[in-house]
Amino acid sequence: MHRLHNTVKNFEWGSTDAIPALLGTVPDGTPCAELWLGAHPMSPSRLDVDRETTGERFRSDRLGGPSSAGAVVATEAAPASGPNLIEYLSGDPTGLLGQESVDSFGARLPFLLKVLSARKALSIQVHPNREQARAGFAAEEAAGITLDAPDRNYKDASAKPELIHALTDFHALTGFRPRKAVRATFERMLSQPLTPPSLDFLGSVIGALRSIGEAKAFSRAVELVLGDPRATGLVDEVAVHGLAELPDRHVSRLGSAVDPAQTFCELVSDYPHDPGVLVGLMLNRVHLQPGEALAMDAGVLHAYLFGTGIEIMASSDNVLRGGLTSKHVDIEQLSKIADFRAGMPRMVEPDRAGVLFGATEDFALQSLRCPRNTQLERRGAAIALCTSGTVTLTSLGTSITLERGQSAFIAANEPMVTADGHGDLFVATTGLEPAPSLG
Repeated sequence: MHRLHNTVKNFEWGSTDAIPALLGTVPDGTPCAELWLGAHPMSPSRLDVDRETTGERFRSDRLGGPSSAGAVVATEAAPASGPNLIEYLSGDPTGLLGQESVDSFGARLPFLLKVLSARKALSIQVHPNREQARAGFAAEEAAGITLDAPDRNYKDASAKPELIHALTDFHALTGFRPRKAVRATFERMLSQPLTPPSLDFLGSVIGALRSIGEAKAFSRAVELVLGDPRATGLVDEVAVHGLAELPDRHVSRLGSAVDPAQTFCELVSDYPHDPGVLVGLMLNRVHLQPGEALAMDAGVLHAYLFGTGIEIMASSDNVLRGGLTSKHVDIEQLSKIADFRAGMPRMVEPDRAGVLFGATEDFALQSLRCPRNTQLERRGAAIALCTSGTVTLTSLGTSITLERGQSAFIAANEPMVTADGHGDLFVATTGLEPAPSLG
């Protein structure tokens, strides 16, 4: 077991206070969107190998107190106290990751753990499955598109399923709502004093939503919204006049935790003139209570709106965007990847050990509250993060005590690890079948 130094990502949509509060730092107004824990090439965690102690409580004052033990700003160099996690794993992939993990995912950590805190909506996006990612990556490599090119879609050959566990009230968009609800939402705009171009465009979208096949209807509607310049005019005109809220029983509210009028108002405030606002109205809106979890499989259009949560995903950077962004939107690729069928949000319940599973074996997430000598559910390598209080990890007499915001890497070949303390602990690992206990 080794402590980790992690990286804070300062994306502009991030909140300014939640992650600093977790890490014990003083907010300075800088958006702190994500805390990354893992071995992603863009920001691998760094091990604190030369400061570890065996069988005794870690003294946070040796690092200047808890505030400096949690993370570094993305623009700063990580502490030079040890190798980064990629370097460390390369020394003994089989022992550190586990043979089954190496066989399944290669000699790399297959998951990435994050603390995500949003004050406004992230881009609407969708991720490819493994076959689509491999084909897309190979095609862009063959075309000579550099990895940092703004129009690059596939940064690697991996799928990117995700799961978010809410720490606070958390709002998200995920998957398409019932078609009749989406059509009714757009029909509400017909009562506005729209200009002829906007009215004509709105009629085209409503007409597309009446197409015979559901998937074809949503596909055509999204292509119209993202590809027709009149969409921006419609967004602007509806923003001026607003949409009156309707009762809960109104058909246009199906699949949404709030009236779509509220969703429109929030999105257009965050992203004025962006046609993605209209795409957002087509998606289910979910309000997660603290402790609830939502999974996103490949092909599911989604966007996080606001709130703080623990996110775990396959370690990939493949994103196809569908609005609410200034970045590249590839309508053709989006249409190939997205699942345009309506469906219910995929809420996830933990098993008896508190473990949450996604749609693939890339990751699993165990949530422990005030554990009492509780065995960690590991399926290969693991990363443990304490989000409140104090939790001690013990393995054959070796202990590491984690305070709020502190984390540790646990190798696959570490004997049985137990957690004990008065605090909250999240443990990220693979979704493979549990390895036999080494204890």
